[in-house]
Amino acid sequence: MLLTSVAGPLIDRFFLGVGLDRRQIVATKAAGQILGHALKLAYFSGLASQTAGLDWPVALAAVLCSILGTTLARRILEAMTDSQYRRWTDRLIAAVSGTYILYGSYLLAPPE
Repeated sequence: MLLTSVAGPLIDRFFLGVGLDRRQIVATKAAGQILGHALKLAYFSGLASQTAGLDWPVALAAVLCSILGTTLARRILEAMTDSQYRRWTDRLIAAVSGTYILYGSYLLAPPE
């Protein structure tokens, strides 16, 4: 996660096969995300000090969106069964992965 920053879909597939329920999967992924973000913060903090500064309105908007997303996602997670969670997670992983594959194919295509 520290080097690629796109390990989410791979981690999702791993956790779906472990036999955890939806709450355990989300909690385990959240703990992993906290660790990953802490490592990125520690690693890239030296580079961040060389930038012009933090755009506070954007940072505040990101924090507010994170809080809103977490609040809304909890309600959705509680309304789902484990099988619904697995089905929707599979669909979302396929959609995200397909998007990456299509976009990568587009970038690799020779220009006309």
